[in-house]
Amino acid sequence: MSTQIITKERVQLHNWIDKLPPHQLDLIYLLVEELVGDQQDETEYLLSSNKMKERLLAARESGEGIPIEVVREKLGIRITSPSTPVCAC
Repeated sequence: MSTQIITKERVQLHNWIDKLPPHQLDLIYLLVEELVGDQQDETEYLLSSNKMKERLLAARESGEGIPIEVVREKLGIRITSPSTPVCAC
């Protein structure tokens, strides 16, 4: 990917971020922080304890929780293609 294309994509990304309402900006901030952060992997930490490993496996198998589709809908995110989320702000 050329530097010019990367620069264009960065500018577009900044423009999108500037248009976000505050509650979605907070979400995006947390997402980016998670992507670039140097924090220890929480899963690795949790799996280091047998008790927590059992609890995580039980939770995964229970089928309880919020489906990703519901989360996307609540956040106003729709998927136009498998790799291109679009904010329905």
